[in-house]
Amino acid sequence: MTTESPTLEEPHLTVRPRPSAFFLRRRFLRSFGPVLGAAIAGLVTLLLSGNVLVPFERTLELAGKMGSKADFFADAQVQELLMRHHIRVHVTRTGSRDTAIHDLDKYDFAFLSGEPAAGLIRRARADKLGGTVRQPFTSPIVLATYRPYAEALLRKGIASVPQGTGEPLYYTLDTEKFVQAMKAGVTWNSLGTEGVNNSNLVLAQTSNVCDSNSGATYLTLIAYLENGRQVPLVDPAPPGGPAGPATLRHAHDLANRVKPLLNRQGFASADLSESYWNLAEGDKPIVVIYEHQYLEQQLRIKAATGRPDPDHVLLYPKDNILTKPQFVPLRPQAERLGELITFDPDLQRRAMELGFGVATPAGSNKSGRLYGFLAEQGLPTPQQADIDSTTPLPANPVLEEMIKTVGDCP
Repeated sequence: MTTESPTLEEPHLTVRPRPSAFFLRRRFLRSFGPVLGAAIAGLVTLLLSGNVLVPFERTLELAGKMGSKADFFADAQVQELLMRHHIRVHVTRTGSRDTAIHDLDKYDFAFLSGEPAAGLIRRARADKLGGTVRQPFTSPIVLATYRPYAEALLRKGIASVPQGTGEPLYYTLDTEKFVQAMKAGVTWNSLGTEGVNNSNLVLAQTSNVCDSNSGATYLTLIAYLENGRQVPLVDPAPPGGPAGPATLRHAHDLANRVKPLLNRQGFASADLSESYWNLAEGDKPIVVIYEHQYLEQQLRIKAATGRPDPDHVLLYPKDNILTKPQFVPLRPQAERLGELITFDPDLQRRAMELGFGVATPAGSNKSGRLYGFLAEQGLPTPQQADIDSTTPLPANPVLEEMIKTVGDCP
């Protein structure tokens, strides 16, 4: 009898599919997929912008001292643009001359609103500057006023506008006639300001000449006119030498002649742009500010409302002085900041949005790029500023003598 061997079955191995990673499971994707997608998109954006490593890179902290140009560094978009380059700026705000004549040892840079104050620093620190002195912006001084006052000056021939201008924002001021009205003690009421009852004298309010570049610049303009459109310099110094005693005596005498035209206003201690936009017009009918301070506000108003404010207008002095802000690096680490605000395209565009002229060629008294930008934004262009003559500045020792005489400052 044959015994059959039992049949052995082959072992079966069941291969189960590998479990999906938890982040690929349907339930996880339904709950967290949108959040994960947003995070990935954000990471891609940071990679493309070059900012992904910003939190891990050292930020350069710079301390600067300056006057009205502090508005630029206070701007949130400027701060953001600088942080892309890992730079944070801390500002101490004071007048340009005050910046120049007081201690700067704890600062990395100074940003002066004009050449005279910058010259004081360059001479005092000729062998200690931290890099190249740059002129990143331009902005002339202007006389800001309100439409009824500008129209009163227009009717008396003290101001003018181009033919066919309906409701102008910009007037050209005949500075010589304006000074004559101040000397004669003309009041706004006697000038015939329609709709306004103001017995104050016709004059322009400035910041303190002892502290601010705008005040000193306006003083230079008035002294130039009082001196028969001549720079107050009677005995030119030898090349590289100091001003002679006769020059300083003449500057002192000239300053005393124009002192009443400035001191009868009383000196404001702060920048006047804010009060011009926020206070009643009768208190300070005309104030001396920088062009950028006016244009920035009008650009904001135009963007918000679709039209500029028609009640706030500018008087461009026929005898104009184009101030040249100077960035002065006091330590080498500030050199990079000077380069950026002068050449970086994003920072230059933001400067124009804040009303500054940028990339103005040497010797020019206007910024074609700025006025082109204004036209793009639908804001009228101050064309009459294009034909302004440029008032020459006196030598620094002469200007200093006039400032000290008019302002009774140290």
